[in-house]
Amino acid sequence: MKFKGFTLIEVLTAISVMAIGILGIYALVPRMIYVRAINTDRFIASQLAREGIEIVRNIRDSNWLQQGLNWDNGLRHCENGCEADYNDTTLTSFADRFLRIDTLTGFYNYDPPSQTNLKTKFKRKIIITPETDTLNVKVQITWGGKGSPFEVEENLYNWR
Repeated sequence: MKFKGFTLIEVLTAISVMAIGILGIYALVPRMIYVRAINTDRFIASQLAREGIEIVRNIRDSNWLQQGLNWDNGLRHCENGCEADYNDTTLTSFADRFLRIDTLTGFYNYDPPSQTNLKTKFKRKIIITPETDTLNVKVQITWGGKGSPFEVEENLYNWR
């Protein structure tokens, strides 16, 4: 007489393989959440750093558009660091303040706290090193997490 079916060894082997696979997936989930948080912070930091470069570039370009101003007017006092947000037309000395996010617009700023203007974990420091016809602009974004600080560096020229 011939029986068709699985033996006990085959069933135990299949259960073991499935258990190892399921445990592997459960071990990866916390790691994926952790990596996602790090990547989110680094992405936000990269955008804040690029915005810092754009703020300095905008000040330089505004100097060109206003007759009688040097291209680097207001940009030569930041060797020790400055702060600015997207709606500033001048740089202020670095005060080690946290950026705030306006929950209505999504813009980061240094405005006073309010119900819609919430403190974040990010700080932005703009360092400008002047040279003859060049400004070396370095923007550092720091936060209390892994991957901090994030830096972007660019040279701006008096090409006009």
